[in-house]
Amino acid sequence: MRWRATSAIVLGLTALPVPAQAAAVDVVAAVKRLQGQGAAVKVHQRTDAAWPADPRVEALPTRECGRRADAPVVTGVARLGRGGVVAADMKRQVIIQECPLRFLKEDAAGGDRRAADQVKVASAAHRARTVGGRLYVSGPAYGSGAGWRTLGGAPGGAALYGDQIIDPFDVGTLRFLVSTATINRAGSPLYDADGRRVGKTWAYRGTTTFAALFRASKPFRDMLGGRLDPQAGKISFMWGVHTDLTGRPITVITVWRTGEGHRLRGATAATRYSWGVKASIPAPATVGPGRDPYSDDLVDAYK
Repeated sequence: MRWRATSAIVLGLTALPVPAQAAAVDVVAAVKRLQGQGAAVKVHQRTDAAWPADPRVEALPTRECGRRADAPVVTGVARLGRGGVVAADMKRQVIIQECPLRFLKEDAAGGDRRAADQVKVASAAHRARTVGGRLYVSGPAYGSGAGWRTLGGAPGGAALYGDQIIDPFDVGTLRFLVSTATINRAGSPLYDADGRRVGKTWAYRGTTTFAALFRASKPFRDMLGGRLDPQAGKISFMWGVHTDLTGRPITVITVWRTGEGHRLRGATAATRYSWGVKASIPAPATVGPGRDPYSDDLVDAYK
């Protein structure tokens, strides 16, 4: 299980006046500099995914259940180092609405393991931490009882990704995105992970496919366990990487929609970052191995 956001303003889909900026910002050089400094970053992320609706919920009156989607929120900190993210400590919380949750509980009582895991996911905040090349997890979906559990070896950024597919701290990923960007210019004001306004920004935006990102981005390949469904590979998505004027990433957003024949009809993942923070991410004491639950991570749809 890993880690659904309004997008129009962040992506710049609505035309807004932006200040003139003489010199272009180099996000690749800035991230290299942050890696060398061992910088820490705070993360706040919301995602919105169009999973198929339960027909039992659809059959109920709107006034009874409403139509608000589930909204996973991810918060935490990450530390950079040579090659990108070297450690991360993240919390993911999913609010499932009352009517879908009622039917999930009924299915779980009937022996449906996927439904049982989703009920557990909705019951509490879950933690994931990567440090020292290992993944540690905590929460009822990973195993009964309290405490941290191990889920084996993992890259340093494994705890950070699952819904957001762009790693803005990986140089290879950034080089690919910058080289294919259709917009590379001064941007509109943004808000960081702490809700602070960043008045002067730089915007990189473009469109690519999952297959192209898979070829260019090692973190994306790692997220998927080295496998990308060929049908998913054909899907195009819009992306935006927005920085302050020193090149530090402030927001990353991905937006995509599919046609018929795909289980997941589309998604938006919006991530905000704050800098100048301190992050100590030690390996926790563990109570034993954990289990990898069924989840609603977006990466599950790409495999």
